[in-house]
Amino acid sequence: MEALRKVALAYYNSGTDEERRLFNQFFQSMDKDGNRRVSYREFADFMSLQAHDENMRTRDFFDKLNINRSGGLDSMEVLTLYYILKSGRPICGQCKTFVTNEYFTCMKCFERQTAAYSICLKCFRDKGGLDHNHARSYFVDNFSLLESLRKKPLPNHQVSSRITPSQRADTSRPDHSGSPSNTPAVGRVSLTKL
Repeated sequence: MEALRKVALAYYNSGTDEERRLFNQFFQSMDKDGNRRVSYREFADFMSLQAHDENMRTRDFFDKLNINRSGGLDSMEVLTLYYILKSGRPICGQCKTFVTNEYFTCMKCFERQTAAYSICLKCFRDKGGLDHNHARSYFVDNFSLLESLRKKPLPNHQVSSRITPSQRADTSRPDHSGSPSNTPAVGRVSLTKL
């Protein structure tokens, strides 16, 4: 979580005044009693009201955010949560834990622009059953996914539509609005051929 905190802080420091204002508004909407710390009760109430993933409303997730172990989230810890929510960091579809590092995404779901289905590295390596309707061969790690969107397709990557330079320019800054319109279509990847 410390690495995510550093990323969140880098985004905040390089953000516009409007982006910082939006974060401060987010923090204030969580800190109901105005003491500049978000208690677990404030956190759980906010996350429930905002309909965030139930796996992100747990005491365990709160404790992971609470890096300094103070019992309440300070503004930097809430900034980490803000980054997690805005960036769409996944919950593992198998073990239901928050993914802080590498993960694998189902390309078939991604291509259809439906809700992404992602799993953590540990669950991907597990040779047991996959609780998903697409085969393991449709999954690609997050770094390969990003690279495939940035440049030519991966080996054995069957592209259903090419990304034009103008589309690439449109997706140079991530759109976190939830709208799928800026998400280019990508094809199946065979992980055995990477």
